[in-house]
Amino acid sequence: MTMKPGDPHYRAYVGDPVNYDLIAATVFNLMTTLGLRDHHKVLDVGCGSLRNARLLIPYLARSGYVGIEPNRWLVEEGMSQECGKDVIELKQARFSFRTDCTELNTDERFDFILLQSIFSHCGEDLVRHWLQELDPHLADDGVMLVTWFPDQKNSGESGWLYPGLVRYNEAYFKSMVEEAGLTYKSLNWPHPIQRWAMLTRSQARLDWVDETGLSFYKAFQRMRKPRPGH
Repeated sequence: MTMKPGDPHYRAYVGDPVNYDLIAATVFNLMTTLGLRDHHKVLDVGCGSLRNARLLIPYLARSGYVGIEPNRWLVEEGMSQECGKDVIELKQARFSFRTDCTELNTDERFDFILLQSIFSHCGEDLVRHWLQELDPHLADDGVMLVTWFPDQKNSGESGWLYPGLVRYNEAYFKSMVEEAGLTYKSLNWPHPIQRWAMLTRSQARLDWVDETGLSFYKAFQRMRKPRPGH
């Protein structure tokens, strides 16, 4: 049986099942090209059936991964079919089955916050909601990595639209990001149908993109430099 995006199967519900592995690979490669190391903290918003987590959790140190996903069944299917509960327990990964950051510690900060194929289904009200929720949990030198769907004009939707897509004019999407106190940086990184962007307060992160051109070889040279205090 051919499945389509949104079908009640753990691989199809989160997007085109044909691209399930491809998305995970591109996400992990993007994050490591932007400097992800195993000591970093990652918040995966809309982690779904652990498509990205199955690569991130084994890579990160203990307590390095937190996922937010309102559909508990997706996480449970991801655990049983993709990731395994043993590695979840070993790496002390955490999950919150909500649509906000209420269960995060108030002082908890993340180096990378991932929203892959979330804003592409969020009306303006939800985009603003998540920017407001997540901003206090973004480390000063951290980044939010988001995908969104560009168009000449805004589609004017509100709430959550899935499996449909919410479209935004780039200037308007950028203005919402800037209103939240973040800088918008378009990323030249592959995605089957959406566009990647980095949202940050860090000039060093913006410089990283410009100086490496999102080349892993150039990023690797920068990552080899010792961290302060090491």
